[in-house]
Amino acid sequence: MATSFPRSLYCGISILLLASSAALAQAADSPSIAAETATASSSALLVPAQTTESPDLDAPQRGWNAGISFSSFHDSLTGWSTLAIPAASYTFNDTFSIDASIPIYMYRLADSRATKPRPNAKLVNQRGELGDAIFALHTQLEPRLFSYENTIAFTAPTGDEAYGLTTGRVTFDISNQFSHSFRYFTPILEIGGGDSATLVNTQIRKSYTSLGPLAHFQFGIAANLFHRAVFEADAYEQLPIGDQKIYSAYRKGRPTVVIGYNVTEDNGFINSLDIPLNRHITLSSYYSRSLRRSNDNVGMSITFVLRGASKEKTDEDLSFDDLIR
Repeated sequence: MATSFPRSLYCGISILLLASSAALAQAADSPSIAAETATASSSALLVPAQTTESPDLDAPQRGWNAGISFSSFHDSLTGWSTLAIPAASYTFNDTFSIDASIPIYMYRLADSRATKPRPNAKLVNQRGELGDAIFALHTQLEPRLFSYENTIAFTAPTGDEAYGLTTGRVTFDISNQFSHSFRYFTPILEIGGGDSATLVNTQIRKSYTSLGPLAHFQFGIAANLFHRAVFEADAYEQLPIGDQKIYSAYRKGRPTVVIGYNVTEDNGFINSLDIPLNRHITLSSYYSRSLRRSNDNVGMSITFVLRGASKEKTDEDLSFDDLIR
């Protein structure tokens, strides 16, 4: 089941690495940016975790941090699920950090493992299943014209193979995020590539795992609201650039695999709202619409972080009336 990587994938990864090198070079050549610009950019990017994404542990403090996110979400294809994501991170300095997380499905509905399931067979209740663990290295830079974050992520095959929560092998993804803050609004562009849809748009919990080279693009805008609440609207495209495999429940001791060139192609919109309740607790919600798959996904979560954000007052602490004025 080895996956062959076409030249287009290597070209895509080369472009990503060149973009990373360009950002590094620009950051190295530029003098220190103005204090007000640094403050605006960092405050806009330090947004809470999305609904089913691992807790955002990139607090200003260096060193270790840990947290957990509990979420409940509804997929129009499979129904309701509940999920817990414990995570741990280590921040080396203002530039480099690492983190690890693992999803635990407390409840979800899955396809039956019957050898010959009926067309109208009901989904099976599953509890206490693990997904693939995710390890990530983040590099954050502040060149003159924009903020830049590079993320290199890997999955370890810890997921429940019997019900298709893993591909059974290590997968990777490289993403580059560019943003620039205009006081209360921050346009965000993300370009990436890898070999699994599991690491793409992780705030949306997918009902499948996949293996095969693909590129992904996302563009949106984040708005800082009163009391540090953040609303973000994005459009995304997930584009296969080679043969793909989608894994689901095992039957007769083998995984059910759908093979094709565009079986993982996806595009649509994501809207999310994050409301910090205090330094350690964040309430989040999101809604996404997949145009390609005609699928709706909505969810809510609450995230606990041991070492919360700084108490320092920022522009986002202004009241709603102040923002209007």
